[in-house]
Amino acid sequence: MKSSETPVTADSSESRKYGEQLTYDPQFKGPVKSRSCTDILCLFLFVSFIAGWGVVAFFAFREGDPKVLVYPTDSAGNICGIGELENKPYLFFFDLLKCAKPSVVFTGCLTPQVCVEKCPNETFYANENLPNAAEIKSKLICKYDVKKEEKDLKTLLNEGHCAKLYLKSSPLLGRCIPELFGIRTDGDVIRNEKNEVVKIGNDELTVEAVKNATNHLAKFLSLTEMGEKVFSDFKTSWEFLLGIMIWLSIILVLSFLVFACYYSTTKYIELKTVPGSDAKFKLTLDLRSYLALRDTWLWFAIISGIVFAILFLIVVFLRKRIFIAIALIKQASKAVGNMPSTLIFPIFPYILMLAFFIFWAAVALYIASSGKASFVVADAPAGSNVKNGSTCNPKNYNSTGGGIKCLFQTYGLKDNLFTSHFYNLFGLFWGLFFTVGVGQVSLAGAFAAYYWTKDKTKEVPMCAIGTGFYRCSRYHLGSIAFGSLLIATVRMIRVMLEYIDQKCKKYDNAFTKAILCCMKCCFWCLENVLKFISKNAYIMIAIYGKNFCSSARRAFKLLMRNIIRVVVLDKITDFLLFMGKLVVVAASAGVSFYFFATDQKIYQGIPPMNYNLLPPIVITIGAYIIASAFFSVYGMAVDTIFLCFLEDCERNDGSMEKPYFMSKELMKILHKKNKFRDLSPPSSPK
Repeated sequence: MKSSETPVTADSSESRKYGEQLTYDPQFKGPVKSRSCTDILCLFLFVSFIAGWGVVAFFAFREGDPKVLVYPTDSAGNICGIGELENKPYLFFFDLLKCAKPSVVFTGCLTPQVCVEKCPNETFYANENLPNAAEIKSKLICKYDVKKEEKDLKTLLNEGHCAKLYLKSSPLLGRCIPELFGIRTDGDVIRNEKNEVVKIGNDELTVEAVKNATNHLAKFLSLTEMGEKVFSDFKTSWEFLLGIMIWLSIILVLSFLVFACYYSTTKYIELKTVPGSDAKFKLTLDLRSYLALRDTWLWFAIISGIVFAILFLIVVFLRKRIFIAIALIKQASKAVGNMPSTLIFPIFPYILMLAFFIFWAAVALYIASSGKASFVVADAPAGSNVKNGSTCNPKNYNSTGGGIKCLFQTYGLKDNLFTSHFYNLFGLFWGLFFTVGVGQVSLAGAFAAYYWTKDKTKEVPMCAIGTGFYRCSRYHLGSIAFGSLLIATVRMIRVMLEYIDQKCKKYDNAFTKAILCCMKCCFWCLENVLKFISKNAYIMIAIYGKNFCSSARRAFKLLMRNIIRVVVLDKITDFLLFMGKLVVVAASAGVSFYFFATDQKIYQGIPPMNYNLLPPIVITIGAYIIASAFFSVYGMAVDTIFLCFLEDCERNDGSMEKPYFMSKELMKILHKKNKFRDLSPPSSPK
């Protein structure tokens, strides 16, 4: 055999370190059919956890009352619009400025709050020195037990029984919010630019209207036909465009770095004669002061030059592996094209993930609403025997004067509720990662079956994704539960670190901040490593049907024997998928913005809106979610075919007995070839 046709793998020492290369197995024809259940104990643990989650939900639904969270609560802990306050559904704040502080998230809005029948429809300020005290009293908004006729105006205002000032307000989530932004509330009649009333419904059918509709329909059909042709041309030229896109991107990045180095050097030379450009660095929020220093541009030039040199050397010495990556991405594109059902399959995991999220949100809502109302002291003077923020009981709390108040803060957690929240959140993480794992194993089974098919134009399984999902749900849910448990545990630790960080911010300890920052960084890295290992383990599970640990070990050794290829392909794939999502999201955002937020209305039936940017924002977010779902299929195809390709290189040599399964383009890049023309498999008894 010629040297150019030797398998492209690591050297012998690396092979011994990460296991021996795979040998040819005449019985191996892709995903094995003879399987057994894997990691049954983990599946039992997962089912038990889900059952426990159901118990937590049962007690939460029995003890909780979401009304206390949905409806506003006044300072005495009464729920507006419920019971005795049924006719007072809106919450009014005496001093709304106290709700604008950043600490309101933790302390609550520490100002008297009462339920009212309607929000103020005018701006009012009570001046105790005005003579018409009776008229002013009639407009005051006061606490429930205050009898305005028995107290003078000065007492009512200075002792905090009534609000001195209120603004014209509108209800927002049951709270009276001042109309500072000109919120439009009269939606009955809409007028056009000529001040003519436009009826959105019950349009009159006229000849002119039918003519316009016909013209618009003809244009739409023409655009549809053109779109179909464009899509067909794009599908035909996609394989050719992939290579051009990647190499063009590499050239653009290198060109940008060269320009950055040149521009930074030019600025460094220009600032040589500018007074003050040699000053030392000083920490400031004014970025322009940094750009006025020569050292800034010197460092820009050095960094851009070093990055350019590194990337240039990588491109020069790893150009062959870049060609391999492009060829693998093309083959993944063919796999998705030959099995379009793989693009529809992500809908089902997303529905299950949405169900997990809704269940978690409902349980969290009921758990939070089953807590007890907590009250804290507010407006206590410096010399008093109580402190602001300390807990109090409004029923037996007696203020000694000075305007000290005992106000409702929030619904605090009982001792066992924190554990319930913890259990509920961990259930969400485990359920979401479990669903992702099911989707990955199912897709990996389909794409592996495609790769290990010799004649990919005729022998591709009709329902490969269905077969992959059946094997996954029949044999390997335990392994998926194991992998998702590892990731969910690390994610939960990250959430706890964020919680601890929020609690420690008030102490302003630099050492604690540094420790927490390092720990958050380490666990973020650990989570991504576990996701990478789990994803490749799932691929091996879909192919060989072994348990999680064995599959992870096998995938890890295979990848480590080809570590340089792994790094190059991973980065190129990430970049290409990012560009694809960016194009989809940008196109959706542009079209929706032109449709909703510009003066040139394509469809005249769109009613005027208070916030024209809201529909484009929602559409853009939706486009990103949908694009992520579909491009995740593409990413799984690349990863699966890559592992199959590595095994193909180790197992086979292109002979009659051991033919390659890779595409002709890959064989050409690696200087390999099958030494016969007929690739049809020999007949064998079943």
